[in-house]
Amino acid sequence: MRLRRGLLIAGAAALLLGACGDDDDDDGGAASTSIEATASEFKFEPNAWTVPAGQEFTIEFQNDGSVEHEWAVLKLGENIESEDEFAEEKILFEVEGVPAGESVTGKFTVDEPGTYQVICGVEAHFDAGMEGTLTVE
Repeated sequence: MRLRRGLLIAGAAALLLGACGDDDDDDGGAASTSIEATASEFKFEPNAWTVPAGQEFTIEFQNDGSVEHEWAVLKLGENIESEDEFAEEKILFEVEGVPAGESVTGKFTVDEPGTYQVICGVEAHFDAGMEGTLTVE
């Protein structure tokens, strides 16, 4: 059973197929309006990203794993240490339910600077180590 299905919340502009945006930086360095994340069992590569506050950014999410994965950003200050602490209300936005071998592009805006926890919301994936950070500056 999945932890949750569902929501593109708070600033989710669209969930599109295919790639768009520029590829200035996807490794957590200088803030970029286009980032990439690749999921596999059980990690994100890279596992840290930096985006500008108040500007729409695009994420290209590729699932290279053999099972479904997600890229979910939790609200600032809502970090979890185990799946037992997870609740739907903690999600700021997500790219959800991407089947193995597929890619999805999402567009989001985060206004408040800070460091946000990124998790895979599929049951048992966070506890297996699927997490990262999104820095908004």
